Amino acid sequence: MPTDTQTAQLQLRTVPAGFYRGFNPAVSITAKALIVALMLLILLAPAMATRELQMLKDLVLTRFAGWYVYLLAAFVVFNLGVICLPVSGRLRLGPPGARPEIGTFSWLAMMFCAGIGIGILVFSVSEPVSDFLNNPDIMAGGTPSAQAETLPSAMRFVFFHWGLSAWSSYVIVGLALGLACHRNGHPLTMRSGLEPLVGKRLEGRLGDVIDVLAILATVSGIATTIVLGLEHICSGLSELTGSPFFADQAGNPPLVALLTALVLAIAATIASIVSGMERGVKWTSHCGIALAFVVLAVFVIFGGKAEVLSVFAESVQRYVETLPSQIVMLYDPVQDSARHVWQGDWTIFYWAWWIAFAPFVGLFLVRISKGRTVRQFVLGAMLGPSLMCFVWFSGTGGSALLMEIDGRAGGAILQAEHAYRIVAAVNVMLGPTGAALMTGALTLLFVVLIMASSTAAIIAIKAIGAGGSPLGETPLHSMLWAVAIAALTGAIIAAGGIGAIRDAMLVMTLPFSVVLAGMFLSVMRHLVRGA
Repeated sequence: MPTDTQTAQLQLRTVPAGFYRGFNPAVSITAKALIVALMLLILLAPAMATRELQMLKDLVLTRFAGWYVYLLAAFVVFNLGVICLPVSGRLRLGPPGARPEIGTFSWLAMMFCAGIGIGILVFSVSEPVSDFLNNPDIMAGGTPSAQAETLPSAMRFVFFHWGLSAWSSYVIVGLALGLACHRNGHPLTMRSGLEPLVGKRLEGRLGDVIDVLAILATVSGIATTIVLGLEHICSGLSELTGSPFFADQAGNPPLVALLTALVLAIAATIASIVSGMERGVKWTSHCGIALAFVVLAVFVIFGGKAEVLSVFAESVQRYVETLPSQIVMLYDPVQDSARHVWQGDWTIFYWAWWIAFAPFVGLFLVRISKGRTVRQFVLGAMLGPSLMCFVWFSGTGGSALLMEIDGRAGGAILQAEHAYRIVAAVNVMLGPTGAALMTGALTLLFVVLIMASSTAAIIAIKAIGAGGSPLGETPLHSMLWAVAIAALTGAIIAAGGIGAIRDAMLVMTLPFSVVLAGMFLSVMRHLVRGA
C-alpha cells in the first residue's frame, strides 16, 4: 500500500518578477476582479443587487438547508471518531518525528481569537437572550418563554451553535491541508487539500477555481464578522459619549458611523498585518485573550456569581443529551414553518458562517500547528475551543439571564436592542463609573478582535493567492486586500444595510461547501493510507 510520502508534489505556477512576484495571477487577479465587479454592481444598481441577493438567499435556505445541516453533522461524527483511531496518534501534521513549533498557550490563543473571537463577543449576551425569549423548544410548547426553567433550553441552543459543529469544519480543512502540505510537501494552498482525490489536475484551471472559491468564501465571512463588530463598537461609543453620531434614538448605528468605524478598523488591521505574524497576530491575540478573561471575570463576579457553575453543568448536560438528534434536525417549511424560519435565521446562518471561516481559519491553524499529531490537532482545535465557548457563554450570557431571573435587571437586558444587550448587562452589574470603564474595555476588545480575525484572514488569502509560495508575503498586497475587503463591506452596507451582509455570506459560501465536502473525503483517504 502506498504511503502519503510517495505522492508527487503539486507544481503551481507563480510569477517570477514584477508586482505579482510569487503569486498565481490566475487566482489573485480573478478573485480581485470578481470582488471589484460585485462592488461596482452593488454601487451602480443597489436596488437590483439587493433584490437578487435576497432571492438567492431564499433559494439557499429553501433548497440547501439540509445540505448545510447534514454536512456539518457528518463532520462532527467523523472528527469524534478520528480521536479514537490508533492512526490519529501516529500521524503528524509534518514529517515523522516533527514536534510543535508554537507553545500550547500561544497556539490556543491565536486559534481562538482568529477563529471565533469577535463572534463570541458579539453574541455573548444577545444570543442567550434571544433563545431565552424564543427557541424551537418554546415553539413546540414544551418550554415556557423567559422563565427560570427556560434557561437550560436557551443555553443548549447557544452551545449547539458554538460547540462541536462550529469547530468541526475548521478541523476538516486543517487536517486536509496539514496532511497534504506539512506531511507530503504540497504547496500550502486550498487546492492541495483535494490532492488525494484529484491529483495533478489541481495544477490547472480546476485548482484555480477551488482557490478562488476559497478566497470569496473567506471575504464574505470576514466581511460579516467586521460588520457585526462595527455595530457593537458604535453601540459602545454611543453609550460612552451620548452622541447621536454613533446611534439613533432606536439604538441603530447610522451609515456614516459604521463607515467611519470601518475605516478606522481596517487602518488598525493594516498596522497589525505590517507588523508580521509574531507581533501583529500573536500579541494581538494575547491582548484579546487577556481582555476577554477580564470581561468574563467581571460578569461572573458581579453578575451570575456561583450560580454560573450550575448553568454551565446543566447546559452542557442538556447539550450532550440532545446533540445526536439536534445535529440532523431539519424542520419542515410547511408543517413546522415557525421553527423552519428560526433554523434559517440562526442555525443555517451559523453553519454558513463557519464554512466561510473554514478556508482561512483552517489554513491559519495549519500554519501554526505543524508537528502536532492528528489526535492532538482534533482535540485542540475542536474539543478545547468548544469547552472554552461553553465557559464563556455560561459566564456572560448565563449571568445576564440569571440577573433577569432574579429580578435585578428588571427586563432591561431582555428589552434592549441586539447590539445593546451586552451594554445593558454591564449597566445592571456595575455602577456608573464601573459601567463606563467596562464599556470602554468591551469597545477596545471589539477592535482588537476585528484586527486579529481580519489579519488572519488576509494572511490566508495571500497564501492561497500565492499558491503557498513564501514570496507572496508582501505588506503591499496585504494592504490591497484590506482595502478591497473594506470597500466591498462598505458597499454592501450602503446598499442593503447590515442584513445584506448576512445574505451575501449565505450565497457566497455555498460553492465552497462542495470543496469542503471533497476535503472531508480526502482526509478519509489520508487516514486509510496512513493506517
